[in-house]
Amino acid sequence: MFNMKFFLLLLLASTLYAKKDFYYNFINPDLTQISQEQKRKIVGASDKIKEIRRYIREGQLDVALKNIVMFRDTNQIEMLNSQAVLLQSEILYKINSVTKAAEANDLLEAAINNSEISQDDLLEAYRLLVLIKIKLNKTEEGEYYAKAIENSFDDPLSKVYGKVALSQIHVKRRDYRKAIKILRQELINTTSLEVATIVADELYDAYILNDQKDEAYDLVQKVLNRNIDYYANDSYKALKKVDKLVDADMSEFAIEILQKLIENSIHTDSIDNFRFKLADVYMQIAGFQKEYLPKAKQIYEDLIQAKINNPYRKRAKMYLDEIIMREGKFEPSMMASKYSGSETMQYKAMMQELLNAIEDEKFEQIIRMKKIYQGIFPSIVKRFGYESIEQIYNMVNSKMIKYYLQANQCNQLNIVIKDIADDVLLLLIKDEKTVDKLFSCMIEVPDERTYKVAKDVYGKAKNNRIYFYLERVALILKKYDDAKAFSQKLDMFSDADVLSDEFLYRFLIYANEDNSQAMQNFFAYARANPEFIINNKNNPLIIDFYHQYYLYLLKEKEENEAVAILKDLYKKQNEMKARVYSPFVEIELAKYAKLDDNYDEALEYLQYGLNIKRLKDGKSLDRKIKDEDLVHIYYEIAKIYEHQGKKNRYKDAIKKCQRIKNVDSFYKKMCDKL
Repeated sequence: MFNMKFFLLLLLASTLYAKKDFYYNFINPDLTQISQEQKRKIVGASDKIKEIRRYIREGQLDVALKNIVMFRDTNQIEMLNSQAVLLQSEILYKINSVTKAAEANDLLEAAINNSEISQDDLLEAYRLLVLIKIKLNKTEEGEYYAKAIENSFDDPLSKVYGKVALSQIHVKRRDYRKAIKILRQELINTTSLEVATIVADELYDAYILNDQKDEAYDLVQKVLNRNIDYYANDSYKALKKVDKLVDADMSEFAIEILQKLIENSIHTDSIDNFRFKLADVYMQIAGFQKEYLPKAKQIYEDLIQAKINNPYRKRAKMYLDEIIMREGKFEPSMMASKYSGSETMQYKAMMQELLNAIEDEKFEQIIRMKKIYQGIFPSIVKRFGYESIEQIYNMVNSKMIKYYLQANQCNQLNIVIKDIADDVLLLLIKDEKTVDKLFSCMIEVPDERTYKVAKDVYGKAKNNRIYFYLERVALILKKYDDAKAFSQKLDMFSDADVLSDEFLYRFLIYANEDNSQAMQNFFAYARANPEFIINNKNNPLIIDFYHQYYLYLLKEKEENEAVAILKDLYKKQNEMKARVYSPFVEIELAKYAKLDDNYDEALEYLQYGLNIKRLKDGKSLDRKIKDEDLVHIYYEIAKIYEHQGKKNRYKDAIKKCQRIKNVDSFYKKMCDKL
């Protein structure tokens, strides 16, 4: 922990530090001129410090650390000890290792407590120590030094640095709002472009962490417009910022910084480093913005053509091959074979293989290899233009659904649909033709799991046609409660067309309830909407409706309307070759014909009722009539012949009736008595 006693002594002794003048003017503390030899040593040491700073700016931290250790071991210029300690601590911190950060912490804190840090360097030392404490998760100690900066220095710039350090502590503690509040206030108060840039750099991080991406975007845009040199003059700082911008999907700003670094750099090695980094940024966004792939390709080609010992040559060739593969000029299998020792390149080849399979609609391969493809690194998936492997499979599933629907392969569709993401299914609502085909398949090949997926996804879709489809599938699967719930939802829309289409399915729901009051309610609904009956006359379900509606109307003593419905039932059965309710219909019609004294018509109905055909495999076959119905028909026919005076016909009908055994009915008893 920081020694407060030493801190106060350093402040009281500030007037003793005439070393700044000594350093710049080569004057001894006793005001005598120093020797030429001493001057040469000072200049040499100063140049070495500058060289190490350049290594840091260019991100060559290992080289910088090696040189600063050597410098401190051999340095004879006492006035440079403070800077040397700070530089070594900074390098150790920037290496981004907890072990190195702990080493930096011990080194710098000891130097402060032992008065090795000069008064001129003290502010910088505290600022660095705050960052080190944050990296080591020692936020209480970090907060102590942050407040020391603010309270112990009088100049406005130092106080701003204290506020920035305090905001960094709040960010570490995930109190982003408090950090943002501090930084925004400092940004408003300052008139210095340099200070504003430093504050804005910290504020950007807080915005990103607080999920205020729009504010972060606006902020970095303003900073780069006004002071891009803040990054361009320090490549270490710039490259850190580039990574943050790419991670936040603000690559256009990362590109801007890198281009400025390339423009400003005078060292070939640095230019190659920045160009390689720029190509990497291009590659990271090329999947989403195809125009950047040729730009990356050009850089890699240039790096390959550069001097033989170019450290980026080998990787440039590898990434160039990746681009050629993505252009379709290099088979993924060849890529995997060429780079068999690189796991990353293996996964890139696998990723391209998956995309090629999607393009060629090799769905069986895609499904079979799913577990393997799911192992592709997320970073590689994103490099190829997708947020996740799940997004790709959502796209694949969507394509498979459309393919299987077009090919009318409903069984295959059921396999796919249970694994499809909700948002993909919801997108299908926008394409009415696809939705119609989808539910037609579900109706043709009903499946419990497929229905459950559709119900979960579309159950709250607020789309009346979707509800109607779900109602129909529920009915097929005999989920009557579900069907009724969807039917009730349709009433909320008051869409006459959909309600008309749904009319007979609603009838099935109520018919399966075995509830007389429910049927009463439905038939009241039918009488209130007679156009629905007319609109559905070609639906085979109308046959069942006519039958039940006829019985309902009789019960309500609406005989004329009932007879009309009975005749509609008779016609529809014959038209559709589905005489489900024969000979009941014919017997009933004969009864009404006799009431009108139209015995020939009644006889015609009854005779037709004896000959019931049914379709099976496209062939017309006789359907066996129940003995009870046969007895009834023969008795009625006999009575008509008796009325017409046709004795022989009468006797023949009675004999046919009497031959039928094991029937206990009113009509059988009457036949047997004749």
